[in-house]
Amino acid sequence: MSQVSKRFISKEIEDRMLEIFWQSLASCSTKETVASFLEDLLTPTEKIMLSKRVSIALLLLKGYDYKSINNILKVSAPTIWTVSLWLKTKGKGYRMVLKRIIQNEKWDKLWQNVEKQIQDILPPRPGTNWAEVRKRQWEKRRQQQKPY
Repeated sequence: MSQVSKRFISKEIEDRMLEIFWQSLASCSTKETVASFLEDLLTPTEKIMLSKRVSIALLLLKGYDYKSINNILKVSAPTIWTVSLWLKTKGKGYRMVLKRIIQNEKWDKLWQNVEKQIQDILPPRPGTNWAEVRKRQWEKRRQQQKPY
């Protein structure tokens, strides 16, 4: 677990350090830039710890129960409870970012469904083996329905 020095620094210096940190994050304009920055900044343990917290919050917002989250992410009930409490009391930033992710997932799923419907409606080109086309469509559907 990461530790903070017991030697205190002035409030002004602490505020300036946080300002630099926030500005550093804000200057990362792409997913790749953020990933590269955090890859250099965080230890492997810190990356997993933060990723699990975000994942717990996301699953809670999606309505998963504690036992399901515990089984999926291998985290303790107190950890889930802490994230849940944070979401309920102070989690404005958590909720804002995670709701965007959920919304994007919904749009992605919608477009996948539209694409699937279009593929099912449009006939294959003339001279195509219809039996083979249908066989591939069914196989694709089976693959999408398999749990991960």
